[in-house]
This record gives sequence, C-alpha cells and structure tokens, in this order.
Amino acid sequence: MKNCVAIPFVTIVAALSGAFTMPAAVAGTATSQQADALVGLIDATRVQHGVRPLHRSRLLDRSASLKASEIRRCNSFSHTPCGMSFTRTFQIAGYRRHKRMGENLYWGSGGLSSPSSAIAAWLNSPPHRANLLGRAWRELGVSAVYSPSMFGAQGVWLYVLQFGA
Repeated sequence: MKNCVAIPFVTIVAALSGAFTMPAAVAGTATSQQADALVGLIDATRVQHGVRPLHRSRLLDRSASLKASEIRRCNSFSHTPCGMSFTRTFQIAGYRRHKRMGENLYWGSGGLSSPSSAIAAWLNSPPHRANLLGRAWRELGVSAVYSPSMFGAQGVWLYVLQFGA
C-alpha cells in the first residue's frame, strides 16, 4: 500500500518552519543518528501497540535512500518523484522478490523536524498508521536526509520509511 502525507499537513509544516540550518559536516553524522532514532521510535511504537518490531533490511535502506535522493533532486514530495514509478527504487536496490511493499514519507523543519514529529504525524494519519503498525510487514528500510532548504522551507529533515513482506 502506498500512502501520501496530506497536502494540508505539508502546508502547515511549511508554514511553521523555522530558520534552523545545519553545517554540511554535521549533517552526514546527524543523518545516521536521525535514522537510528527513527528506527528506535518505530520499534517502541510497534511494541506499545502489540506489534513486533521489524527487521532492518539493507536493501530497503538503500531503496529508501534512493527515494529520498530523488525527492530532494526533483524537489517533489511524492511517492513517484521525477515521474519515477513507485516500485522503481525497490527494483534498483534489488528488493524484487517480495510481493508486498509500502512506504511512508514525512518532511518537517524547525520544531516539526524530529523523528518523534514524524511518528506522531504518521500515527494521526489512518493510512500511514496502517503501514507503521501493519502486522504483515517483516522488514523495514529507513532514510533520513537533511537539507538546508527544500520545499520552500529552511532546515528540512526528510524521512522515508519503506516496508516489505
């Protein structure tokens, strides 16, 4: 199941964005820390709701990273950035043999840029909540990308979750 963050929420995120910027040298280290923090929150959220944690997949991490790169490159917050099919990054990453794939996207700036903000937004959106807490999922891939400027906002964190079964 592919799901999109509702446009009104994205508009609110952009409107509430702050002027936070991060030096490029710090962004690389922070990216892996943000991704790890997000995985920890996903695991805790799933356990809290009676669902087992997911296995982190190297292939899905690569696919999520490719999707984040395309979103950033085209400045297109979409499951199909640059006109790419939804499944294209899964295929490029080598995640072909699986029958079921899903994806959650989130971006935020200022006070809405944390992994916990992403989790809260996904839990408050029925289709994203269904992905986040889905019992059929077995694997997870995560990408966290920082950009000084994206989608008309400053200091943006973009999070891509990809699910597989």
